[in-house]
Amino acid sequence: MRIELVGGMGIGKTTLCNVLNQIGYNCIIEEIGENPFLAKMYDDPDGFRFPSQMWFILQKYAELQGELKCNEINVIDQSVLNIRAYTNLLFRGKKNDKEWNLITGLFDYIDEKFGIPDLQIYLKASPEIQMKRIHARNRNYELDVDLNYLCALRDEIELLIEQGRAQGHHIIEFDTDDIFLSDHHVFAAQLAEDIANRLDFCINPINKNQSAALDTTKQPAQKAG
Repeated sequence: MRIELVGGMGIGKTTLCNVLNQIGYNCIIEEIGENPFLAKMYDDPDGFRFPSQMWFILQKYAELQGELKCNEINVIDQSVLNIRAYTNLLFRGKKNDKEWNLITGLFDYIDEKFGIPDLQIYLKASPEIQMKRIHARNRNYELDVDLNYLCALRDEIELLIEQGRAQGHHIIEFDTDDIFLSDHHVFAAQLAEDIANRLDFCINPINKNQSAALDTTKQPAQKAG
């Protein structure tokens, strides 16, 4: 089984992935900061959007090829959908045909080789909340990110989410506006247990009504007590 975490910046994807790892899932965490083109891309998008996104796509292929384990629950902290959203946003209205054809060809190959995820977990927060979290964690390559960019990224992710739903993908949502998972590890652990219970319904369904718990119904997060 392959689970992919979806969401913008400052959502808590990596924190949740780490907690799911403690439960015993095989978690694959992308080291975004290792991309040698990322910081340059924020400074000079026209010059570095192509090598930066190619790095992310090829890195994702290498992760799926080398780190997925058969007969285990695999959790990917940075979904293929996320990379598509970033790529669509960066190239919108500025497409070089040769570059774009290479990129779309790689995405198509990944989809063909690995298929769609068994489950996508969409972690949401408002762009304003995301901006506060981004400033708080103070990563050098994110310092120039502005609210307009976060709004556009959210819209792109939600467009892809809706397209996935229309195609029958299994997607559940959690709102993290009130709870930043990185600062609330107890709540993150509770959320991970909730996800594990939902997966148990999917893997070992007792009846059709219980297995339907993994429908596309939105599941708002509750504040930690």
